[in-house]
Amino acid sequence: MKIPYFDAHCDTITAVLERGGSLAENEYMLDLRRLAAYAPAAQFFAVWGGRYEEKFALLRTELKKSGLGELCRSIPEARTAAKAGKIAAFLSVEGMEQLECSAERLREAHERDGLIMVNLCWNSDNELCGSAMDGGGGLTEAGRRFVLAAQEMGVAIDLSHASERTFWDVMEISRRPVLASHSNAAALCSDFPRNLTDAQFEALVQCGGGAGLNFCPDFLGLTRDIGACCAHIEHFLALGGEKALFMGADLDGMDDLPEGITGVESVEKIYEALLRRGHSEDLVRDIFYNNLIDILELSLIHI
Repeated sequence: MKIPYFDAHCDTITAVLERGGSLAENEYMLDLRRLAAYAPAAQFFAVWGGRYEEKFALLRTELKKSGLGELCRSIPEARTAAKAGKIAAFLSVEGMEQLECSAERLREAHERDGLIMVNLCWNSDNELCGSAMDGGGGLTEAGRRFVLAAQEMGVAIDLSHASERTFWDVMEISRRPVLASHSNAAALCSDFPRNLTDAQFEALVQCGGGAGLNFCPDFLGLTRDIGACCAHIEHFLALGGEKALFMGADLDGMDDLPEGITGVESVEKIYEALLRRGHSEDLVRDIFYNNLIDILELSLIHI
């Protein structure tokens, strides 16, 4: 039986633009040929660090040239791509300063390009909110208006990179499930400020959202290997996360990978490790694919 895979965050499109090569086949942590070994397969490609239009154009061109994936704007489109044996590729933006922190710029990108998920900030505070890596402030008034406008148009809010105060401010006003696309458990690795407290994860569960497992060894801590990945998953499961956990590997967004993982081709080792640890196949398939599908189906509805 084929292993499914739906991942909420990678930085591969930036790697291809800045270092060269092809999205179809490269020497980075992820490419379309390796991703296509999973079925069904879906992936969020994040635009990070600026040059939004150029990176989106590259993603669209590389998908078309490869014949391996389809740019999707909704979960029904992802299901259609899966039936055709294609990777469902989704577009996200990591840091709204790339679009001038503007709801109007977001609307344009959503309607024109299919942008469906945004991080409010990256590692610095901006006009919308405080960052986990910077001052730690909360949502500004502009940020509150932006969150409501994004959810109204059917764009998912991603709280990875946001400060804890921003997180709780968003939870207070949110009308839709929200996500933390690539954040782990602070209870197991408190050295990195972008990991989630138990209370934050439980709030994501309660709102119908969830969190994606980040493979970065600095986020994992512990033994920094596949066992550490499983430990973070099991910690979140103990907090009621059976329907709130998914993959958010952050491939090509880090310098090193966990021991035992060489790239997207070996993510299946985590799947197999979870089965060996006594978790059911249905649960593991939910973590690897179904949960993110279900969360997005609710997050992307126009209000």
